[in-house]
Amino acid sequence: MDPSVYIPLYLEREYLSSHPDLTPAAHELVHEDIAARPEKYATSEHARALIAYAEIHRHLHRTLASMEELPDEEFDRKRAQLFAETRLAAHKIAETDRLCVDAQLLSILLAEVSLDACLHDLLVLEGHTRSFLEGGTSGFDPEAEHLFTPEALAGGRDAAELTATDPVIIGWLHTVEAISQLSLASARYRAAMQYARVAMRAEGYPNRAEGTVLLALARLEDEEGFFAFAHEVGERERTADVQPAWMTPHEPIDDSPWYLLGRTLLLYKLGKRRAARRALRDFANRCDGGAFFLLNPTYLTPYLPARPAPQASWSTSHQAVWEADGIIADTPDFVVWAESVEGVSYASESFADRNGF
Repeated sequence: MDPSVYIPLYLEREYLSSHPDLTPAAHELVHEDIAARPEKYATSEHARALIAYAEIHRHLHRTLASMEELPDEEFDRKRAQLFAETRLAAHKIAETDRLCVDAQLLSILLAEVSLDACLHDLLVLEGHTRSFLEGGTSGFDPEAEHLFTPEALAGGRDAAELTATDPVIIGWLHTVEAISQLSLASARYRAAMQYARVAMRAEGYPNRAEGTVLLALARLEDEEGFFAFAHEVGERERTADVQPAWMTPHEPIDDSPWYLLGRTLLLYKLGKRRAARRALRDFANRCDGGAFFLLNPTYLTPYLPARPAPQASWSTSHQAVWEADGIIADTPDFVVWAESVEGVSYASESFADRNGF
């Protein structure tokens, strides 16, 4: 969840709690002003730390985007410099406010350490943050259906609003997702699913954690579990309440690149080649750029700190293939086979021509 979304929601909640008598018209003006000038409403140390974090997060991503056309050597050098500067800035923010969880998380992800060392630091951060929330946030329960006890949601209180307006909960969820994704990347598939399912329980928190579960189940060759989980997600989507305005809607599970690619990998690994070919054609035809990214591994900016909202029609296809990279590499001849399936190379070349790749 981008800080440009959750920080204004937090600032608005804080402002309204100290100005309970605002008229609807005044509330609307405040809402618009906070969105335009959040720093004006940062009146506490915690709020100012969040604003400082939002600035370094914005600078990091804007600078990375501006570097895309650099030659490889210059790109590597400037990226390393940017990451070091950002990590130092995030560390300084975290030192002044330990509840700015995203600053701590970003500092951990940018450290030049092994994957196992990074996972260790993430687990420590997750444990400390969860302990704080369990002791200091009324009704918070990481085991509850929507992370809050029924008592906390009594009287019409909304789990989505409670989650999205609390930067500590958002930072904790980002940490949970980071653990899940790094667990997948390091072949800890059951841990990846366990943490992904925690993120899935959150209301008001945009995520694609179901994609991690689908890829892990495909790698484990759990056909029954894969399709049962996809059905579970589909039922949840069908019965879901109207999503809050800050949520980015995404396609039904049947059109998800994670589902379509995971199904292809699963059927291929199980030796069901005819069904796998049909599944691959589905993936290539229904996921913009899916065939291209599968046949042409393409750099994707690391998740800093969590999977970003899609910026283009093909963003989710790129993300799904990138996250499945270790599984694809561990599946002998999969890409060679995929390229031989009728229509896949054509879909890849057509996408490249349309988008200048």
